[in-house]
Amino acid sequence: VVLGSATPSLESLYNTQQGRYRLLQLNSRVTGRALPEVELVDLKEFPVSEPDAPAAALSPPMREAIESNWQAGGQAILLLNRRGFATTVVCTACGDHFRCSECDVSLTYHGRSHSVTCHWCGQTRPLPESCPSCRDRSGLQLVGHGTERLEEGMLALWPELRVDRMDADTTRSRSSHRRILDRFRAGEVDVLVGTQMVAKGHDFPRVTLVGVLHADSALHMPDFRASERTFQLVSQVAGRAGRGERPGRVLVQTWHPGHHAIRLAMAHDFE
Repeated sequence: VVLGSATPSLESLYNTQQGRYRLLQLNSRVTGRALPEVELVDLKEFPVSEPDAPAAALSPPMREAIESNWQAGGQAILLLNRRGFATTVVCTACGDHFRCSECDVSLTYHGRSHSVTCHWCGQTRPLPESCPSCRDRSGLQLVGHGTERLEEGMLALWPELRVDRMDADTTRSRSSHRRILDRFRAGEVDVLVGTQMVAKGHDFPRVTLVGVLHADSALHMPDFRASERTFQLVSQVAGRAGRGERPGRVLVQTWHPGHHAIRLAMAHDFE
């Protein structure tokens, strides 16, 4: 059995130290090319004045990088590990959040089906016209950005930009993964937006820009592996850039620039 990963789990690393596994290392890229340059975008320096504006999840440096990369003929991958249109629905009249009755987590709004869904258990129901708690009909507000909203916002900003999306909602049908990746590989798509599906294992030589939109979103999960998984995800998606002749560039947006998981992922420092 061969286990292959750029970011092995701590359990696997411990097993190599105990002699249960044999450790084989590749200390450089197969082609000898340099790892991409990683730049930090501290979101505290770019407060969002209009959170509901199209592509509000993109900081000014991220927008500039996407546009310049597009003009230069490069492809980009944007990682936003939240699918759906909005991450939650809030009633501004009473302050109540739409939550799953089984899991007690926020329900995500999906625009195409006009419904709210729990991404833990799958509970889905149509978005009501009024707040279930206070019956107010005018105060429902969509909060947060998911991949569906990001795709829509980018097309509003750049109508000529060819954007595709890869998440659990766009890959339900048979062979949908392959169709999306084949279009991207053929150069028919300028920007591929997706969840963690876009982070691992892909080899696209034309990708010269990778953007991580909320690098620290996983840090707040109630999971003792939260920082480890954050490091793994940022490291993996950064490795998608600069795999061809042209050098790669990675922008990481975060509210916690000093956190060790993000700082060390930017330095490509697994050890």
